[in-house]
Amino acid sequence: MRMKNNHLSSKAIDESAKVLLVQKHMADQAGQVIGHVQDDLQQLSELQDAQSDALDDLLRRAGQLANDQLIEPVATPKFAELNWHNYERLDTVETSDHEAWKDFLAKMEGFGSARGIDTRQDPFDQLLSTKEKAELTRQIREDYKMASPNCDKYDYIIAASCGAVAGLIDSIFVGIPGDSKLGKWTDQQVDNVVVKFAKTVWRSDKNGGAQLRTEPENIAQAIGYLERRFKVNYDARYAADLHMGNATLNMRPSDHHLKSLGHSPDIIGLFFSILDQFTGKASFIADGRIIRLQPIEGSDTFELRGGNFIAKLYCGFANWLGHLMSDIAGSSGTRGHMDGRRGAGIPIPFYSLFQLCDFGSIQVNGQSKTFAEFSTAVFESGYDARFGITMAIPVIFNELAIRLAWALKSKFYHKRSWKESIPIGSKPELRRMLLVGHGTLCLLDGTDAGLRSGGNPLLFATRLNMVAWSRLAFSGLLEVRSLYKEKGIDLQALERDVEKEWERLFGGNRELQ
Repeated sequence: MRMKNNHLSSKAIDESAKVLLVQKHMADQAGQVIGHVQDDLQQLSELQDAQSDALDDLLRRAGQLANDQLIEPVATPKFAELNWHNYERLDTVETSDHEAWKDFLAKMEGFGSARGIDTRQDPFDQLLSTKEKAELTRQIREDYKMASPNCDKYDYIIAASCGAVAGLIDSIFVGIPGDSKLGKWTDQQVDNVVVKFAKTVWRSDKNGGAQLRTEPENIAQAIGYLERRFKVNYDARYAADLHMGNATLNMRPSDHHLKSLGHSPDIIGLFFSILDQFTGKASFIADGRIIRLQPIEGSDTFELRGGNFIAKLYCGFANWLGHLMSDIAGSSGTRGHMDGRRGAGIPIPFYSLFQLCDFGSIQVNGQSKTFAEFSTAVFESGYDARFGITMAIPVIFNELAIRLAWALKSKFYHKRSWKESIPIGSKPELRRMLLVGHGTLCLLDGTDAGLRSGGNPLLFATRLNMVAWSRLAFSGLLEVRSLYKEKGIDLQALERDVEKEWERLFGGNRELQ
């Protein structure tokens, strides 16, 4: 039967079993009648053979008629002596192609109840014998059991080696914000992207006839131009820029990108940015909760453009993206100096949610801080989105190296096709290798951070690769999910096969609902 949902419910299986139980009863009745018919056919066959032998004997005796004037009677079987059965009409359940499943099921249950068939208990206990149930269970588990990883020692060696190399890259070249060999390179690449983005927007505005200054040439000019071009109402740097009322908000320029939800480069930041631009308020996280405040009039007045809702929605998205580009490399005032300061960028995606964790006690330089305050101190140390890109480099290397090694081993060692060796999708062995590889990377990263921090929680946190640990957590989640599913049956695959069999039997022209 074809199921509408994505899994076979136990109720549907139980109902189908009840129908099969009643049909088995009908089949048993039909089998008994067929047995009687076969007995009668056998008797008719024996009668035919006897009549044929009697006819042959009669013909032989006819040849002797001239000499023997009499023909002795030939003994023939008597039909009255045959064991004829009196047949009665089989019990059936009338139905049609257009009858609903629940109505058909009600008829079957009524048929069974009238003939003493107990469908209240488990139908399979009466439908199948113990041997048949064991064989059916074995076949189902062999055909539909969830695939489990079958990694050999080479798979684990490859994964651990790739993770170890990635861990060395993280330890030697990533380091901490402000003292990172890869960090300097990624900061420069971010600056280049911001300058190119500013020039592209500037040229677009110039072609539109807008009266603008000269084209931005360096990072300070690019940031300043984007700040003026993509104004938003939630860009307050101090609590004094907001109508506080009874609320409290401890905010300064170095952490206002973290506490302002609209500055988060993720789906949460997009939502609150659009919400703030439509409502004219600004959303912040303070004391472990979300507060929405009204900006003081006259401080960077803002008006969302657009003639209708869709246009305003598009302009709100453009303002959010453009404002993030103006903040990702720091402020124009900070980057305009020649002292080499990086400035306060935007947080790593979803890092702002740590501000909701206003609990705990962590000692930093003799002061007790909650987890939210501690995450703020880590962010102010340079642990922003730019450094997040730096931390992602060894993680990406590890991911690509393991996937490439798995693909080559699958093709040339296991002799699979190129299509089967594509390192994407649900591959149990690849999933396990990624877990081992990222686990090795995080083990080396945590060991390095612990040894180099000297017991300082702030230094330990800034040396910890948050991107690597996030990727390990995701791999672990997939592995736990697969282990849980391996204990049962792949119901989706079973349902697909049932649907295929139904279509094969009935050509897709019948469907029970």
